[in-house]
Amino acid sequence: MRAAFFFVMCFPILLLSSCEFHQLTNEKKQVTKEKKMENEFENFKAEQNLLENIQPIEAEENTFQNITGWFHETAVLYIKNLEDRSEVICHDLQSGKDELFFQTKHPIIQTVPNDRRTIFLIHSSPETNQAILTFVNTEGEELFHWEINAFELQYTWNPYNENELMVTAFAEDWSYKTYLLDLKEKKVVDSPYQIPFFQWTDEDRITYVKWNNDEPELSAPLYEANLMKHHEKKIADHVIGNGNFSSIVMYLQENQQEKGFGQYVFINSSSKKVLSTFRVPLASDYSQWIFPYYDFNAQNQQFYTFVPVAKSQDGSFELQRFNLITKKKETIFKNVTNDPILISPSGHYALYGPRLEKIMDLSKEKIQEIVK
Repeated sequence: MRAAFFFVMCFPILLLSSCEFHQLTNEKKQVTKEKKMENEFENFKAEQNLLENIQPIEAEENTFQNITGWFHETAVLYIKNLEDRSEVICHDLQSGKDELFFQTKHPIIQTVPNDRRTIFLIHSSPETNQAILTFVNTEGEELFHWEINAFELQYTWNPYNENELMVTAFAEDWSYKTYLLDLKEKKVVDSPYQIPFFQWTDEDRITYVKWNNDEPELSAPLYEANLMKHHEKKIADHVIGNGNFSSIVMYLQENQQEKGFGQYVFINSSSKKVLSTFRVPLASDYSQWIFPYYDFNAQNQQFYTFVPVAKSQDGSFELQRFNLITKKKETIFKNVTNDPILISPSGHYALYGPRLEKIMDLSKEKIQEIVK
């Protein structure tokens, strides 16, 4: 009886404690959720006001090389070359604060992150025909290091595998060899396909324009190759350039019936079904068509590119935005040059210019220098 009485007396206490625990847990979850929403809203407000309160990079012309890209919503990375070393600096555009991200005694050529910005490739060159690739995490800590004899490098991260990329090493005579790097396993192997320029369509497939190296061409066929099965197939003819995004293959195609015009084509990378197209005038550079600079904001499914102004005498371009969902095309900036562009993670801004030294407000049509 005493045991039963003790259980009966304790049961409400246990039940009450359990209820209190769940209540506290739910309250904690609610506070965490509210805090997360508050942080997201603060980040959104911060980026919305970025151009109004921007703190530029203060660097001497002879030490500043170029901005390499976005580190996060309101910070960029840039390369600074000094007499005895090269540095990658993280610059906060709001506070103006500079933090050393990485340094080496060798001149740094470029810094390129993977799609998730979890690993950064840092290309340095001790001598003309020597290259060093150092891979670091978001804290600038080294993960992997690889040296190769090369006059120039071309590197392409695999967006479907954050630890994998392909690197093409060019000699001075422009002969080349392509390698597959696995950062997780820390190994380098020869690529099954020796192709200098390509884009990933999934973890094991790539696309490339098959140019005729013996004769100059205005356009060429676009092929997809399976790295594991050593099989390839043609996707399209008369292609000028190709650039892929998550689950999307994009290419600029020459129009054979309408001289001087072409179209951007977007297809599903798996089914190869056409998702969208839009017509553009083409611009030529001596004996070939220009494949203009572009970028894609996956969050908003918006494609940005420079479109030549038809019959323009000064070779000017317009920055146009095409929404793959609504199929809406709009001009963001007029009378601009065809220069590199990188859209910010949330899609509100873009780094722009030969050294990415400018910032574009994509909603207010403003361009501002960010290097003093």
